[in-house]
Amino acid sequence: MGGLIGAALVKAGLSSLVWKGILTTIAFIFISPLLGLLLGLLLGTAVHWICRKKAPAQVDFIFRKGQLVSAALYSLGHGGNDAQKTMGIIAGLLFSAGLLGDKFYIPFWVVVSCNGAIALGTMCGGWRIVKTMGQKVAKLKPVDGFCAESGAAISLFLASALGIPVSTTHTITGSIMGVGSLRRLTAVRWGVAGQIVWAWTLTIPCSAAISAITYAVCT
Repeated sequence: MGGLIGAALVKAGLSSLVWKGILTTIAFIFISPLLGLLLGLLLGTAVHWICRKKAPAQVDFIFRKGQLVSAALYSLGHGGNDAQKTMGIIAGLLFSAGLLGDKFYIPFWVVVSCNGAIALGTMCGGWRIVKTMGQKVAKLKPVDGFCAESGAAISLFLASALGIPVSTTHTITGSIMGVGSLRRLTAVRWGVAGQIVWAWTLTIPCSAAISAITYAVCT
């Protein structure tokens, strides 16, 4: 979004920006992790209460299997939101260049390319993100991972149903903090969480600046 804003400002000025869409997206940069935190906290509380009489080894066994379901739902939410954003940008470029004719639509090859690129990128370069989310924000057990992934998945499904682009990482970070804080507040490494929030805050203006400079140089 920052890249689109920067290029649009240089080419056509403020009048070219659709502020409703921009402000809604910016609002959900903060709403989505808070919603994830709340859902993670609620799901964690409910699951821990339901399993309060079970042995830890039994709980661990159940939710190692349960994470197959929660991870699948989270992945579905990831593709249902993040992939759609990428497809929208590419299809918008094709439409503006007159390559789609008079009707805007998403070509099937764009669908396959975007989903494939996101899947390959996650598989090849996502380990550092996984390590940060799973170990550096809070130490997660299988039951914690199940609750965090389920809470983030619900957040993503809701945002996608409303047509609002959100970051998958934002939602899962909030969910992890919610689940982690169930044990005690100090179980969450709030300093790492703060660094992540700063990265979120700087991403849009920095990408807008780079886009604006690149467009000005190239034209």
